Amino acid sequence: MERVRAVPVSLCRVFECENCDHYSSARCTGCQDGNQQLEKRGMEVCGIYRCAVEQGIEVCSECELASCQLARRTDSLCPLRSRFENRRWWAGRLARSLEDRKKEPNWNRSDKISDRTIDRMRWYLMALDSFAGQGIGSVSSWQLAQRVGVKAPLIRKDLSRFGEFGTPSFGYDVKYLRRKILDILHLNESRQVIWLGAQKLRENTVVMQRLAQHNCHIVAVLDPDPGEVGRRIADVQVLHLDSLSQVLQNLSVDVAVIALSPAEAQKAANIVVRSGVTAVLNLTPVLLIVPDHVTVRNVDVGGELLALSYYSRRANRT
Repeated sequence: MERVRAVPVSLCRVFECENCDHYSSARCTGCQDGNQQLEKRGMEVCGIYRCAVEQGIEVCSECELASCQLARRTDSLCPLRSRFENRRWWAGRLARSLEDRKKEPNWNRSDKISDRTIDRMRWYLMALDSFAGQGIGSVSSWQLAQRVGVKAPLIRKDLSRFGEFGTPSFGYDVKYLRRKILDILHLNESRQVIWLGAQKLRENTVVMQRLAQHNCHIVAVLDPDPGEVGRRIADVQVLHLDSLSQVLQNLSVDVAVIALSPAEAQKAANIVVRSGVTAVLNLTPVLLIVPDHVTVRNVDVGGELLALSYYSRRANRT
């Protein structure tokens, strides 16, 4: 049986050997093989290749260094590629790639980012989860756009607010971009969620699995109905709502979800806010009154349907 030769890729990921005429015509043996041959001959090897070997990584996107020390010395980095490309053009392209890939997100600007941008970032994360699950290693902005239903320029604009994560002609490394978006959304640390209203969670148990995949864990579920108390949702036992203050004292809660009746929602919100929780997801049809430093996201299905009536009417007139 004929052995299928695996097509290599460059460690910098700027060039894809599979689509390279120089590789297919055997004028270039690829990043790994080519540099190993240069080493055996005692010749200078690619700086990126040497750096990756020393760190024990396969591609630049796996690098954990705060900044790339090679970005300003690309005119002499790759002895293999410089034989085929215009040296000045090649050096500029590689420099931009390394500088973008190692550019740190501007965390200090996160408070200036709009809610819509943050919403889209979580859409991008969901799409990247899907791509990773399919074994896809890299995607372009238009592939992301097709998956989430927005335009590719908007995706590039959103991501550029935190840094440049793509590579020209290659797109986005799925694992690398996913990791960076987790950092942007502060999901690189474990988050604890308390859920008030067992019925709503019981109807959406898939939420618990999805949250756990992104380092968010529902650590307590409370409900005012004695019939719910003692029952379990996944591995969490439902507690009575009267113990809310005590539970909050014993746990370090980051986010509270309120899915109670309108009469109980505001009272529960007051207790949650007094405990120090500054992020609340409101699943009730009432608007919660909270201090300015507390962020509330409202999800009201009935209200959204009422709002959609406007767009339905407008569409029928066109």
